[in-house]
Amino acid sequence: MKSNLFLIFSLFALAMNYSNAQSPIKTENLPFGDITEYPDTYAPGSVAARMVESLGFRYRYASQDLKTTDFSFKAEEEARTIGETIEHIYGLSMVIRNAVIEEPYEKIASTDPMVIRAETLHVLKATYDHLIGMDEGELSKITIRESYPFWVVINGPLADALWHSGQIATLRRANGNPMPKGVNVFLGKFEEVK
Repeated sequence: MKSNLFLIFSLFALAMNYSNAQSPIKTENLPFGDITEYPDTYAPGSVAARMVESLGFRYRYASQDLKTTDFSFKAEEEARTIGETIEHIYGLSMVIRNAVIEEPYEKIASTDPMVIRAETLHVLKATYDHLIGMDEGELSKITIRESYPFWVVINGPLADALWHSGQIATLRRANGNPMPKGVNVFLGKFEEVK
């Protein structure tokens, strides 16, 4: 009787462990779930903010519902894994943020890709909030690496992070876990498909 209970308990524990390894990690309430609302006017700060918001939207859904088995997937031996790409985008988001917001930012210590993902989205949201109301004079004072203008933020780390978000979408599809259905990058909205 005891051995049967032990066997049943062991099988249950193994099934739960397998289920957890295969199921998507839960998504908490994060920014950029929907970006269909936008400013009424085209101002330097609102356009720059919209670019960050667009990155946040694409990154959120490129990295949503990843399974733990996805993080180690990579296209070839020398390439980054999905997990390493998430870390790289976090680093790029800090570069963007630090160019826009002068207050120091302390990097998180976590190595959990989903914690890093959430922090990246919050960093991008803080950057968006800071940019949205900026006028041309304030935007022209932004520098990256102490001497390059905001233009370099756009073609450097921001464009690079968009590029890598696309890589995550492609890699996860190659690993058998495509992006969630219902993501409309044209309109910036997500409608869950059942």
